[in-house]
Parts: sequence; C-alpha cells; structure tokens
Amino acid sequence: MDKLVTVIVPAWNAERYLEASLRSVLEQSHRRLRLLVIDDGSTDKTAEILERLHREDPRLDYRSVPNGGPAAARNRALALLPEGTDYVMFLDADDLLLPDALDYALRGAEGAELVLFGFSIQRPDGSLRDYCEPEALLDRTALGEAFPRLYKANLLNQVWAKLYAAPLLAGLRFPDYRWGEDRLFLFDVLERVRSVKILPESKHRYVMHEGESLITRYYEKKFDVCCEIDGRIEGLCAALGAGGDADFRYMFAKSVFSCLTNLYSRSCRLTKAEKRAAARRIGNDERVQRRCRDSSGGLPTGLLCAVLRSRRVSLTLFCFRLVAWAGERFPRLFTRIKHKK
Repeated sequence: MDKLVTVIVPAWNAERYLEASLRSVLEQSHRRLRLLVIDDGSTDKTAEILERLHREDPRLDYRSVPNGGPAAARNRALALLPEGTDYVMFLDADDLLLPDALDYALRGAEGAELVLFGFSIQRPDGSLRDYCEPEALLDRTALGEAFPRLYKANLLNQVWAKLYAAPLLAGLRFPDYRWGEDRLFLFDVLERVRSVKILPESKHRYVMHEGESLITRYYEKKFDVCCEIDGRIEGLCAALGAGGDADFRYMFAKSVFSCLTNLYSRSCRLTKAEKRAAARRIGNDERVQRRCRDSSGGLPTGLLCAVLRSRRVSLTLFCFRLVAWAGERFPRLFTRIKHKK
C-alpha cells in the first residue's frame, strides 16, 4: 500500500465541477498519490482553481497547454509522469472517486497489471445505475474468454475506473480523436497485458448534469472511428482467442446507431442534404452491411439493423430521428437501452 499512484485529469472549462472532482482524489484514504491535471486551454476559472488547490496541497501539479482535446491532454500527462510512479489512473474533470477507490484498486492489484472496477452513472436527480462484474483474476486465456462479456458490460469503453501498472503504459499514447480514443487506447493495453483483475464494487462515479443530453455531441469522424474500433476488435478476438462474435456485432451496431442519432444532436450543424449523404454513406458501408446482422441485443437492435441493411435513406433518418427524440423525452429508458448488457 506504499505504491505511488498518479491520477491524470484533463480539464477544459471545468470550473463548475473541477474542485469537487479533484478533492475526491486529494481526500483519498490512500495518501501516496500525485494528481496531474492538464488545463486544456481553458478560458474560465479553471487555472485559478488549480493554482489555489496546488497551494493547499502540493501533491496536485498542473500544466496549461493550448486546447487540443482530451487525448492530447492525457498524452501530455503521460509524458510528465512523476518519477517513481507505480500505477496510473485516469479521471474526467467532472467525475468523482469514492474515498477508498485507490485503496480498493491497489488491494486488487496483487498479481495483476490492470485492475477494472465498477462505476456508477449518477443522474441529475441523484439516482445511480451501477456497472460492474464479478471478481476474477484473468490470465491471457481467461481474458479471451471474458472479453465479449466485459466489452458488452461497458467496462472496456473508457479509460477511467481502472488502475494501470505504469510499465504497462510505456510508450502508449491516445490517438488524436475526440470520440472513441479511450477504447483504442485500451485495446493497445489489452494487446500487451498479461493479467487482469476484475473487482466488483463501483468506486467511480460518472456524473450526469442537469440539461446534459444523452445524445453525444456531433463528431464528423465518429463513423470512421467506429469502423476502426470494430477492426481492432476483430484483431483482438483473433489474438486472444475470443469467441462470442454476436456480442461484438451488437456493440458495433450500437456505435453505428449513435452515429445516426448524433445527426440530431443539438451540436450538429449539417444541412438536410448533408444528413442524407451521411446516412447514405453509413447504410452503404460494407462493414455495416456485413456486421449489422445476427447480433445479440434482442428485437429493437434487430429492427434497427434491418433498417440499416435496407439502405433506404429516408427510412433510416426517420427511425433515428425518432430514437434521438426518445432519448431526450425518456432519458431513463434511453439509458437502460443504451447500456443494455
């Protein structure tokens, strides 16, 4: 328990939530830690908060860099890891760690290079939804067997809620994307990891804020990243000897669905003609036609996959506009469907 843990936090215009997030790290029961924050070109009071907290607790260090997105900010932090760092953890600037999160993860790290623990989504009304899996210690063979289950359980979609042995990350960097870069980084980790510990308790809190949309911001490269992720999945399945292809098809289909609902995000500025072109491109894509069939996920997934495979642009746009509307109107139901295992 004397191990040095460095917690990396990228922060961009995070003044509303940043202090609570950082204090959730500095007040951990495990005291031997460094908190490394990259101020990603903020124009609000983020820098002032960081300077004040640094004066209060020198375990917090920060750097201010021109805005480049969370991937570039995390890469900057990885290049600045304090000497002697044994483990690394990532946290977003508006999320929280429970007070014993580091101790809990470190206790599970014996004999493992990577620790995955549970997380909770905290809705604006304060209610929680937990995402966790039973405790297990996995070697490469067992990881291959568990890979479809862990991926479908949403434990491999993000870099947080994990503890990484520092040598495991040597030379690894996040790709320069603004969506999906977490997963691609994790796939790099999984390609080299030899042992993984799964811990069942939820110690990370992903906080949804009032007015926050469940439909993520529009990102013009999202579909291309989806396809890159699915290609990496196929490669990892081969390397790990993983089966359960239906679950991976299901996760790819959900990502494609997200690309189409994003066309109706408040941040999407595409014209009607440009939205039709985007839907046509997705529906005609060879990978979509090949992978969006025979997936798990039940009737709703099967119906939306059938819409995609029909290549009918007007039908596709109508259905996913309806999905986007449902996400805004019935957020709890949308969350349950979106994160269905």
